[in-house]
Amino acid sequence: MDIHLFGHVVWDVTRGQLTQNLGNHVEPLVDESEFGYAQELPACNDWTPVTVHPTFLKIVGRTSARIFVGHPLCRNPLWLETSIDFARCVFLGSGILKVIPWIIRPVAAIFSPHMHRIRRHHRNARKVLIPEILRRRQLASVTSDWKTKKPNDMLQWLEDASEGADSRPERIVDRQLGMSFAAIHTTTNHLTNVIYDLAARWDVYGPELRAEVEEVLAETNHSWKKTTLTKLSKMDSFMKESQRLNPPSALSFNRKLQAPYTIPSSSPPKTLLKDSYIAVAAGPISASDSIYESPATFDGFRFHRMRMAPGGSAQSHQFVTTGLESMTFGHGRFACPGRFFASNESKIILALLLLKYDIRFQQAGESAEKSRPKNHVFADACYPDPEVQVMFKRRAV
Repeated sequence: MDIHLFGHVVWDVTRGQLTQNLGNHVEPLVDESEFGYAQELPACNDWTPVTVHPTFLKIVGRTSARIFVGHPLCRNPLWLETSIDFARCVFLGSGILKVIPWIIRPVAAIFSPHMHRIRRHHRNARKVLIPEILRRRQLASVTSDWKTKKPNDMLQWLEDASEGADSRPERIVDRQLGMSFAAIHTTTNHLTNVIYDLAARWDVYGPELRAEVEEVLAETNHSWKKTTLTKLSKMDSFMKESQRLNPPSALSFNRKLQAPYTIPSSSPPKTLLKDSYIAVAAGPISASDSIYESPATFDGFRFHRMRMAPGGSAQSHQFVTTGLESMTFGHGRFACPGRFFASNESKIILALLLLKYDIRFQQAGESAEKSRPKNHVFADACYPDPEVQVMFKRRAV
């Protein structure tokens, strides 16, 4: 199967059109998040257990699809199931194949149930998206002002940016799957960690975070704008602190050397061989006491205070900021280009949670250290326990 999930087209579109249109997509993200809460959460009129990870996986999948494939395709059940489960199958399938000797991997892949599902997801994705791509191409050929009327979503951006063989509908569908692979599960894992940290410390942080959302929305007469999200300084800090203590991986900048490389700063000089794998210990760096005061302690407003301190800047220590102390998203020219979209999407989903619900763990009264569930670790990967339940109760407003 000829699969082109990423490449320069996806990188350029993510760094370009997706980031440049963040302001235009705030209200659609709010609308789809509202719809997602209505579809995926029970009534919660009294304290109700909600299994956070699978529930918010569906909400994130729906919200991402609104921008990736547009409305109403974002509510197509087959596309939602395909885009959400595709990444899970890739992670599980690749994880299993990695521990199998390379000489028998091709045979193992033939019998892998995850590989079978990946191929099925490719077929289903093409079944859903190719008719839409062809429909848009037909409209473009007969609409004189198509440039001003065409959809403003990822599917259209990929169509516009693809040339030659890359413009085949199958290639565009594969790239759309690549975007879903990169975005949905990473954002869900981050949100799950944030919700666990918030539920464990609700009395400390919940009321203040909610008050910040209400205050910022009041300034714009409850109209959601890009500036609404940038003003959520305490929420941004809480998200960054949760990520600092629960990084998706202990490593960043994972690379494979294509040629020998001599480290110039080493004494005596050390040469790394071709095909060596290198990485930066981003997880341990983010927990270093040489960088952060009391690094093992969760301090949700740590980064907010750093911004407000004398000499600080409102633009520093943001969730999306990268640097030598914060490399979860990478750093420099190859930093994750989708982090700005992920930040906005996460803030919207969390803001709606704060406005609509109170949350806590079932064992009310336990310390945060006891109630906050431990993460799972596999090799360098770190991810939240997907089976943990949090109690939700709809606010009486």
